Amino acid sequence: MNFLGGSLRIGRLFDINIRVHVLFLVYIGFRVYEAVQGGGTWQGEVYRLAMLFGIVFVHELGHCFGARSVGGDAHDILMWPLGGLAYAHAPMRPWPQFVTVACGPLVNVIFCVLSALVAEVVTGWQMGLPLNPLSGHFEYHGTTPPPAWLMYVLIFYDVNLFILAFNLLPVFPLDGGQLFQALIWPFVGLQRATMIACQVGLLGCVLFGLYGLSSHGASMLIFIALFGGMTCWQRLQAARAGWVVEDPTYARYDTGPRGGRFWSRLFGSRRRATAPVAPVESPNPNPGGWETKMTERDQQNAELDRILKKVAAHGIHSLSYVERQTLEHITRERQREENEYQRENRV
Repeated sequence: MNFLGGSLRIGRLFDINIRVHVLFLVYIGFRVYEAVQGGGTWQGEVYRLAMLFGIVFVHELGHCFGARSVGGDAHDILMWPLGGLAYAHAPMRPWPQFVTVACGPLVNVIFCVLSALVAEVVTGWQMGLPLNPLSGHFEYHGTTPPPAWLMYVLIFYDVNLFILAFNLLPVFPLDGGQLFQALIWPFVGLQRATMIACQVGLLGCVLFGLYGLSSHGASMLIFIALFGGMTCWQRLQAARAGWVVEDPTYARYDTGPRGGRFWSRLFGSRRRATAPVAPVESPNPNPGGWETKMTERDQQNAELDRILKKVAAHGIHSLSYVERQTLEHITRERQREENEYQRENRV
């Protein structure tokens, strides 16, 4: 799904394009109108939306910096009604993917800690801060009234706590679902981990949708359920088609003691393949194998030409997830063949 097509570029920071989807502008207008009709002020609603925009934006910056810290990159952040989307690309290995995803919620953890410290220091450690993101209830045990501006610090804490808790739900494509995928990846492989995470995500999206339909004022959950469900389904089909591929330098341990290598396996600190493993030729090859291989290569070339023409006409952001994976798969395969050719010629 190409969301950047309906977005406006509003600036650039740290070599990252900041984009706002037109639907987000409509959403802001609707929220302001709804607040005014409900007896509130447009200034108060704009303040709340600006705070939410800033928190989500820095959260997405966390994903971008996380990707860069592990050898990846990021060039776009899109703000839209359901939150933010960081177009961050990291090496397809468990640890880089884990770091990229985890750095988003880490921003909210830091914000929660800082705002909690400010509230406690200002009140002389008399402020009781909730750990339940659905509570929204603050207890003050002091005798003198706290300063008025502290209310904004408490709102900031509450919003960050809610975003943190919601994003860590193990429902793909939320951050929690992607972290779950990265954690089980070393044990079951990328393709299987993606399928499991997407299946859990589909179940979670169904529950979101049912809760949104049964609760007043929870319509946003319905949209999250629809978007998440479509994303899970698309990623699930890509995994089943074999287009979700690992970094070729990532080698899984299939044997050996489990206990001593638990943490290295869990977080992807695995050995790198020192050299590509040469394929073992069959002693009785298929007579039609060469023809079949050439047919597959022709089909691959045709698909590659189609994708490159689409990129030339509409840009890289016009590619769907499956098309991106296809392009990456073909590129890696051609690079591997080129490396083998050069190595054979040197010999």
